[in-house]
Amino acid sequence: MTAKSSESRNAESFVVTIDGPAGVGKSTAARLLAKELGLLYLDTGATYRALAYAALRRGMHPIVDAKAIASLAKRFKLKFHYKQDGSLQVLLTGRDITTAIRTEEITEAAAQIAQHPDVRKAMVACQRRLAEEQGPGVVVEGRDTGSVVFPHAAFKFFLDADPAIRAERRQREMARMYGTQPPLVQVREQLNFRDRLDRHRRVGPLVKPDGASLIDTSHLTTEEVVRQMVEVVRRSSAH
Repeated sequence: MTAKSSESRNAESFVVTIDGPAGVGKSTAARLLAKELGLLYLDTGATYRALAYAALRRGMHPIVDAKAIASLAKRFKLKFHYKQDGSLQVLLTGRDITTAIRTEEITEAAAQIAQHPDVRKAMVACQRRLAEEQGPGVVVEGRDTGSVVFPHAAFKFFLDADPAIRAERRQREMARMYGTQPPLVQVREQLNFRDRLDRHRRVGPLVKPDGASLIDTSHLTTEEVVRQMVEVVRRSSAH
């Protein structure tokens, strides 16, 4: 199924959102779903990471310098580029920062700057712009894509999983990314901290968006998760 085959939907507004906490498999599922539907993939978390990267390079503190970071968010030149193999490149002022924004330092800074209302407002505008630039449609994943960024998305999904399983997944992911495997108790503490920030922030808290399909990924493979989402889209498109 491609974006063109999505019945009479306006291709320019065809957005599928996937929200949920860390460790539920959003990113991989979003990439695979986008491929299955013939759409592009937009990682909103990468936009916050890119902003955190830009702010830290300028010597800004993620919490203390909220006003300056919000100002930076309104003017920093962020682009997403898709290579022939479908992988995503994150470009900041033309520089490839795809790998640089995946460190733990950037991850923590991104979570902190995402708490600032003015920063989130600027980033929502940035994310909507990036989605418009991608062409016929996008699969977007993050923490508030279906509730705030694209509240009128064609399809919304919310992925969740058992906290213990999420921690194990995150531990394996960090081992692949950094070559070392942190203690599981440390990963759990980091996830709990991130969950508290995400669920209790004043603007765009992590919630199940209205109308979103809930999928518990605890005991599902990524392929099974994607299959469920594709079935939802195809059932709706058939009517």
